[in-house]
Amino acid sequence: MRKEINYVPPLLLGEKRNRLRLKIGLLVVATLVVGLFILKPLYRLGKGWRARQLSRQAESFIAAGRWEDAVPKARAAYQLMPDEPAALRAVAQLQSATGDASAAMPFWESLKQLNAMTRTDRQQYAEDLFQMGRLAEAETENDALQAEAPNDPAILRLAARIAAGKRLYGQSLEYARRAHDADPGNGEGKFLLGLLEFSSPGSPSRQDGLEVLLEMGRDRGKSGLEALTYLAAQRDLPPADVQTIIPLLKDHPLATEDQRLMALGLEIAAQPAQREALLDKAFAEYKGTDPLKRRAFAVWLNGHGEHERTLALIPLAEALTRKDLLLVHLDALAALKRWDDIEKILAGENVPLDGAYIELFRARSAMELGEPTIASLHWTRALHAAAPSPEEMWFLGTYAEKIGQTDQAELAYESLKSNATTARPAYEALLRLAQKRGDDDAMLQLLHEMLLRWPHDDAVANDYTYFSLLKGNSVQEDLKMATDLVNQSPASLAHRTTLALAYYRLHDGASAMNVYSGLQIPWERVPASHRAVHSAVLGLAGHPAEARAEANAIQMEDLWPEEKELIKPWRSQ
Repeated sequence: MRKEINYVPPLLLGEKRNRLRLKIGLLVVATLVVGLFILKPLYRLGKGWRARQLSRQAESFIAAGRWEDAVPKARAAYQLMPDEPAALRAVAQLQSATGDASAAMPFWESLKQLNAMTRTDRQQYAEDLFQMGRLAEAETENDALQAEAPNDPAILRLAARIAAGKRLYGQSLEYARRAHDADPGNGEGKFLLGLLEFSSPGSPSRQDGLEVLLEMGRDRGKSGLEALTYLAAQRDLPPADVQTIIPLLKDHPLATEDQRLMALGLEIAAQPAQREALLDKAFAEYKGTDPLKRRAFAVWLNGHGEHERTLALIPLAEALTRKDLLLVHLDALAALKRWDDIEKILAGENVPLDGAYIELFRARSAMELGEPTIASLHWTRALHAAAPSPEEMWFLGTYAEKIGQTDQAELAYESLKSNATTARPAYEALLRLAQKRGDDDAMLQLLHEMLLRWPHDDAVANDYTYFSLLKGNSVQEDLKMATDLVNQSPASLAHRTTLALAYYRLHDGASAMNVYSGLQIPWERVPASHRAVHSAVLGLAGHPAEARAEANAIQMEDLWPEEKELIKPWRSQ
């Protein structure tokens, strides 16, 4: 039987194929659309899982102090998913752990905006705020933590440090004692308590604090080293205690070269007749050590006027192989006024110095040779060359300040005010220079800038208000600011001094005297500025004998011109 064949015209066959293609195409598109809706969240989930995994690895490395291993993990986690809380936390923890609180702050604040902060995060955030000098914000954060856990030793320790930063020493001691009672075996808490007992103005337990710090100094851990380093910096310790500190600090297993050299300085100060023998011994010990240790000793030698020893310790041939060694070598030559040798070195080939450093030493050489125009040209070139590098600019500023070139130092520090990392130390350096030259107008201007930049910093606000009152500017406005500051920190003598000065400017002796009520103040131990205001207030309030006794006990060289005017009527002629 013959099989029938169904014939389909070519035109109809093409239409059928087109309809099939269309159906397949629509099916593919639908599949892709559905797939995108399904796969996109899955892809994000996968990224989040990977970012959290990398973050956990980074946190593990941070806990172990393995910074070089932690950096790539934290960076990879953040780059993979910048809004993942775990990634933000890892980066913030890394910056905090390496001592860069300002770099950590944007990540903490992003984590805070996501409402993803743990209590541990909040504690570190408060700590970083404190490290940046943002005391009011640190206190707000720490107060909230303390409300949740009023007896947590770590929270109490930070509260003690914040109070000390605000000069509320009685409150600070109270917090430190509570922290120590809650965790008596904690080295950090013990050190903090001893430090506050020893150093707080008017502390009746100063000897107790000294004994605590000396006892801690025998500990071979971090807290012991901190105690020894602090004590080694004091200049009024009994000789027997100094002799105890020297070997403990020198032989401490965690001591850096700077700390061991600190011990050497104490040893020489305690035995001045043995200076040469002690230096010869130290030179012999350092001569065969690695370059970093020898550089540390060379810097110390330059700081103690032993420039020839520096040149012997780091000869020119070796100095020319490393920037850090050459800078110390050149500094010694400059102190010895060997300008021809310096110029010969700088003119040589392959000098391992960037342009800023070369111009700096040429500037100093020209200055010492009596060529101020050429020196100014080299200073300008040095500042221009250092502009892209905060590290180089900071070196220029500190070096210029060290050699008395304050105008150049100010230019360097001014350029660092715009950098978030260097702004605060730059302002503090500029305040230091203004204070050295007695320029209270510059002090007031700098403090005004700082107040605009850090409006929640009580210390800055108080200092600005005080200098404004010294100048007699806007007294009513300053009175309001001073009143607010005392209301926030009633135990702060600095704040009360400012408020008393405001009432003094308004010729209100009774209110000025009332500012000091309720305070037990050891006037013989407080700064001269506070005593000057108190003396003036005593005189205004009708206590001339007390005003004269106070005024005559003040070292006048420690006062600003306006402060001297305050007590001028009460000084013995």
